[in-house]
Amino acid sequence: MDISQKTMEPVDVYIMYCAMKAHFSKTDYDFNKYGGKTKVSRDSFWKRKDRYFFVKLSKKYKTEIEIRNYYISNFIKDKKGYIANFSDGNYESWLGKREGFFAQFIMELRPFIKEFEPLFEVNSNNHPKLLKEFLGSRVSLETMIILDELVGYGNKWDKQLKDDIVWVDLKKLMKNYKGFLTINKNRYRIKLLKLIEESN
Repeated sequence: MDISQKTMEPVDVYIMYCAMKAHFSKTDYDFNKYGGKTKVSRDSFWKRKDRYFFVKLSKKYKTEIEIRNYYISNFIKDKKGYIANFSDGNYESWLGKREGFFAQFIMELRPFIKEFEPLFEVNSNNHPKLLKEFLGSRVSLETMIILDELVGYGNKWDKQLKDDIVWVDLKKLMKNYKGFLTINKNRYRIKLLKLIEESN
């Protein structure tokens, strides 16, 4: 059955949560690679005191794709991934901007396009300007991922910021989130080059 049509029982919602939590918190588990399968037993669902949240989700969001996206939108916001802290607001906000990632990318880059290369420079172990812009919520996680796909700044930062816990945590989050994004690299590359050309 198509994932966009498949409905889920509360226990299945719980199993997916465990798989997503492993994906976003562990280094050796990939949700997409293993198809969301884990060693978590279905019986463990009945021992959880927070079963209510999974029952509630199964009633509100009817299909597997909706629940998967609900989890993605919340795990990228809540590092610890407590189900009780997840919110419909995070999901609705993520859904709203998902269709506009391309426009968002352009809007976020425009202020920096005249000085594009300095965005990625690391000086005296200080955070690069791009990272500061992300931490200040002026650049989105999606734009960070797209730029890394286009210019590969992450490998350089790995060497220069290898002991910086902020970058280490962000790089892991970017890696975990990227697997759920569909990015037309060529489209973004062409637009980026055009923006740079127009700014000169």
